[in-house]
Amino acid sequence: MRCGYCYSPPDQRRDMAFSTIEKTIRLSTTLNPRNTGIIFFGGEPLLRKDLIFETIALCRDYEKKYGYSYHFKVTTNGLLLDEPFLRSAARERLHVALSIDGVDLAHDRFRRTTDNSGTFKTIAEKIDPLLYYQPYAYALMTICPETLEHYCKSVEYLINKGFRYIIASLNYAGRWTQVHLKRLKKEYHKLAELYKRLTLAEKKFYFSPFEKKLASHIQGKDALCRQCHFGIKQISIAPDGAIYPCVQFVKNNGTAREFSMGNVDEGIDRGKQQQLFSLSRQVDEGCDSCALNDRCEHRCSCMNWQTTGSIHSVSPVLCASEKILIPIADRLGEFLYKKQAPLFVQKHYNAGYPLISYMEDYQQ
Repeated sequence: MRCGYCYSPPDQRRDMAFSTIEKTIRLSTTLNPRNTGIIFFGGEPLLRKDLIFETIALCRDYEKKYGYSYHFKVTTNGLLLDEPFLRSAARERLHVALSIDGVDLAHDRFRRTTDNSGTFKTIAEKIDPLLYYQPYAYALMTICPETLEHYCKSVEYLINKGFRYIIASLNYAGRWTQVHLKRLKKEYHKLAELYKRLTLAEKKFYFSPFEKKLASHIQGKDALCRQCHFGIKQISIAPDGAIYPCVQFVKNNGTAREFSMGNVDEGIDRGKQQQLFSLSRQVDEGCDSCALNDRCEHRCSCMNWQTTGSIHSVSPVLCASEKILIPIADRLGEFLYKKQAPLFVQKHYNAGYPLISYMEDYQQ
């Protein structure tokens, strides 16, 4: 079992005390010490770089003493990224994921400073140093109805800038209309053409919406087993030490207490953990009989809760967008398979591809 132990230095109200961090790391040793992921999130976690590296130092000490294994990731808006941090992150094998929504018109629509200035120009200047130190850094995109028209152009921009991993998520809580959904379909068709062109040119990249749907078709239940295991495979720690099944409940300004399943002093309440997991396995009527059931994001409990107020009720927008995306991804996969595009076949049919790809890159 892979577990992620996430804490928030800081959330928007207060920082996490180092004593809580120590208890969090001790808790991790009781769960899956051989392979534990630590994810730093916020707010903006780089406001407390000191806490990040103190935490890593503590984990390294546990590794030496007890033979545990930790890996680390931080999600940042990039404003505080600098060369000293990137050098330290590379040394400590701290993986950096950058929140960037693409071209300036998309990124600056919502990612602005307190004086209402767009942050795109500042963030764009951080991309080259980031990719110099971390060639496999993730670009995290959020697609809103207001920025939808720039979707394909933004993905192409990020790939051209050198990002190999693009994780794009729709803001399902946005004000989506039928007009927006029609535009989304057009953008997915454009993205499919971009994906074809780059794949046939053997350009290595990962674009999450298509890759996940292709994997769900090719791998079947093997892909399904990696979907949401609410509160089981990953837990999130709030600044006060409360344990939640997902980071989204930590960010909810303390109003999601019914989803707390323990604290770092007393540990996980296993009864509450199993209760929440069982609730998350329930689905809306109609989902079980839907042909897309095993390939749909409706299994993401925190997304359901954010959009409908229930961990097992699915947003109509999510349902509609999945019905748009999956057929387009399937036609894309069918085209590339019939072409026997070497990169596509290796990526989706060779389990050893990630290691092979890395070795190829290392030798260049």
